[in-house]
Amino acid sequence: MVPFVQENANLFNFNETFMAELEQLHHQCGYADYIDKYLTFPPPKEQPPMFFNYTSMAKCDLFDLVYNEVYKINPCWDLYEVNLMCPLLWDVLAFPTSLDYQAAGSTVYFDRQDVKKALHAPNVTWAECSSEPVFVGGNSGPEQEGDVSANPIDHVLPQVIEATNRVLIGNGGYDMVIITNGTLMSIQNMTWNGQLGFQKKPETPINIEIPDLQYKWVFEENGASSLDGPQGIMGVQHFERGLMWVETYMSGHMQPQYQPRASYRHLEWLLNRTDHI
Repeated sequence: MVPFVQENANLFNFNETFMAELEQLHHQCGYADYIDKYLTFPPPKEQPPMFFNYTSMAKCDLFDLVYNEVYKINPCWDLYEVNLMCPLLWDVLAFPTSLDYQAAGSTVYFDRQDVKKALHAPNVTWAECSSEPVFVGGNSGPEQEGDVSANPIDHVLPQVIEATNRVLIGNGGYDMVIITNGTLMSIQNMTWNGQLGFQKKPETPINIEIPDLQYKWVFEENGASSLDGPQGIMGVQHFERGLMWVETYMSGHMQPQYQPRASYRHLEWLLNRTDHI
């Protein structure tokens, strides 16, 4: 959490006192030493669990500490895309930031009667996020709610990589729901095709040369062509033993929404239409 805030300090705009508190807790709670040891290439060994007691170690819940503090500074802040500012923009799914927001007189697209009918969907109130569990039942009996399947890095994901040798994992640099270094640490704790983690640090740039097709017509009508050229370096890629890792710059959680050209290249690679991103 703390390295992410430090890297994006201008987007959080915390004062020096709060930043000092975060840094102190980052070390006191053991996060700094853990990251220094295990977020390395190649990894030294499998990572031991970091047990967290919410009663005795409540001060170490740095995610919620940051989450609660930042809204005082930016009420339109979004943990899915931490560079968003006010005003709240309208969204057809009524979920423009971390908050639900539906403009007066508007309808949510998937809750429209004609859309439900076209999709043959049940006539229930639709919302992008719901408190109702998606998975009911599981290994502990029918009373168990939630996803109780095994951690994917333990069995399922390594098998998929080994069977296809063409799996892509991506992260947006502005995503605080799934933080880039957290995903990398998971990769460094996963064994596939005979080795643990990546042996080399990801550092190959992603150069997006696709022109902007979405807004190109606007500029053509005005006699300008500034969007005809390539986008440039928009991320980092790394491939080892069947697994491709990509980090997308200037993107939040929903990468095809925030950086469609980069996401298009990711899909091209996944479909084996290009050897590199």
